[in-house]
Amino acid sequence: MKPAARIAAAIEILQGMSQSGKPADRFLNEWARANRYAGAKDRNDIYNRVYRVLRRRAEYGWQVGSVEPRALVQADLRAHDSLSLSDIAQLFGGGKYEPACLSDAETEALSREIEQDAPDWVQGNYPEWLAPLMAASLSDPVAEGQALSARAPLDLRVNLLRARRERVQAALAEEGIEAAFTPWSPDGLRIVARDRITGSKAFKQGWVEVQDEGSQIAARFAAVRPGQQVVDLCAGGGGKTLAMAAQMENSGQIHAFDAAAGRLKAMMPRLRRAGVHNVQIASDPKPALEALKGRAHRVVLDVPCSGTGAWRRNPDAKWRLTADALENHRQAQDSLLRQGAELVCPAGRLIYITCSILACENGQRIEQFLSDDSRFQILPPAQLWEETIGQPVPVFAKARSDHLTLTPRSSGTDGFFICVMERVN
Repeated sequence: MKPAARIAAAIEILQGMSQSGKPADRFLNEWARANRYAGAKDRNDIYNRVYRVLRRRAEYGWQVGSVEPRALVQADLRAHDSLSLSDIAQLFGGGKYEPACLSDAETEALSREIEQDAPDWVQGNYPEWLAPLMAASLSDPVAEGQALSARAPLDLRVNLLRARRERVQAALAEEGIEAAFTPWSPDGLRIVARDRITGSKAFKQGWVEVQDEGSQIAARFAAVRPGQQVVDLCAGGGGKTLAMAAQMENSGQIHAFDAAAGRLKAMMPRLRRAGVHNVQIASDPKPALEALKGRAHRVVLDVPCSGTGAWRRNPDAKWRLTADALENHRQAQDSLLRQGAELVCPAGRLIYITCSILACENGQRIEQFLSDDSRFQILPPAQLWEETIGQPVPVFAKARSDHLTLTPRSSGTDGFFICVMERVN
């Protein structure tokens, strides 16, 4: 494909994505199957531009006065590719497989000087309607937003049931894949380049799982032990379930539940590859949950949320999020906290986790829960860090005595909120 054809394809994808409402990764997979003429280099160039536009949409829209895909791609050509107006005009030539020629309004927009005094939501590249919530949740919403607009690294969690970190690192190196130890998680490896992992020996043999370091820390903070009864009430695809199974050495039981049964089915091949045998998936969750009331040593609530902490991986999600969806998440979070609390045994723990950076989904939910249920007390995150991570406590883990907040800016991970509460008599 010629450069102009790649530009046209990026515009077409952004338009289709906006109209369909589908997640970016799903839409791009469908586009690739329907447009097999696009080679690997073509797809890489097109996808990089699409994701860059999604990450910087607010900034680009502010610069050119429009969030239409054509305008955003033009802004990207100017800002990222450093193209002049005449260079951009050549790409928008109106020929076969080329975008239509620049309009007078587009030419004028690209000729304007870029205003430097943009509002916080533009500088941080997040939706304008979220600006008050970001300001109420973060000390520096612009810097955090900019960190969330960067590309995320590829992290792996070593499966301790099958291997140790040094062995996996060496095995990956034999296949030409360079991996470094993650700075915080004792089980993590970070891929230095953007190598494909799923074809590696380490992945096929169940030695590793793809999992962000922040998610690994959240699983560690559950502090599960061999022989315990553990409930993962929002298990999803099983990332934290698998991590906890390894920590439990396949002893005891993890009871995995999720409102979407299809996601639990997707966990099964992962369990087999990892050699996990202590996970129970109930065909009928209602009686299973009834039988677990007051018996669980750990109840993990990785609750549905806005996903604002994962914007590095899903930049399209920030533009699809709505106020109504956020309110629905808050209601579900309160309900799950109440439901999970009934499963915890005396001296057991309730672990509340979100991949959100918004206080309305995090600390405010915990405050509401504790005002209604006096059976639980919060455990200090610095103490939990020493017990579960086994490293000196970093500054970000000392910031609050009631919860741990991870962000790309502070910890180099995805954004997570983790609060561990213990049931007292």
